[in-house]
Amino acid sequence: MVIMEAVPVRRGRPTAEDARQKMAQVLTVACEQFSELGYRAVTMRDVADKAQVSTRTLYNRYADKLSLFSACLDHGAAAFPRIDPAPGDPVDEVLRRYAVEVVKTLSTESSVRLGMLVYREGGDFPELLRAAEANQNSYLVQPLSAFLRRVGLARSDGDEPAKIFLAMALSEWQRRVTFRWPMPNDQEIDCHAALAVEIFLYGRKATNFAV
Repeated sequence: MVIMEAVPVRRGRPTAEDARQKMAQVLTVACEQFSELGYRAVTMRDVADKAQVSTRTLYNRYADKLSLFSACLDHGAAAFPRIDPAPGDPVDEVLRRYAVEVVKTLSTESSVRLGMLVYREGGDFPELLRAAEANQNSYLVQPLSAFLRRVGLARSDGDEPAKIFLAMALSEWQRRVTFRWPMPNDQEIDCHAALAVEIFLYGRKATNFAV
């Protein structure tokens, strides 16, 4: 009987999609590690091991732990809503929908845990505060500023109106995170968003909101 020797199957080079999926897995693992262990305790080697990539591969993509953490923030921020209204959409309704979706995105468990990490460890690692601020500016402040300028609610040389609206829209969410209360439900989110829009646009509290 002739025994045929097994011929190893040659695999092709990884595709761009393979690489994208691998890096997405790396970020998923890194976000979990940062959320569970905190910034100080996480190491690049641990992330590489758990994501099943080499440390060399990880360092080729992210120069250091801060770069990896910043990428985690960007990865989460991809879920933020876009301000892309249809022609004729009322400004107040566009802002209300936007505020609702931003709060819902920030209320996910992973987002809250990363936010608490920045709040908790920002004193020891001020670079975390700078990374979080840069992330907020890129994904929230700048897109909102662009919309407000298009509709005549902001000047071309400043972002203050966008910052003010976001502070108002996120105030209840921020209060609950700070005091570790349960996240608001959909009805509470919608009610607060409508109130924030009313005050932002008209400078007064709407009469149809309970005191």
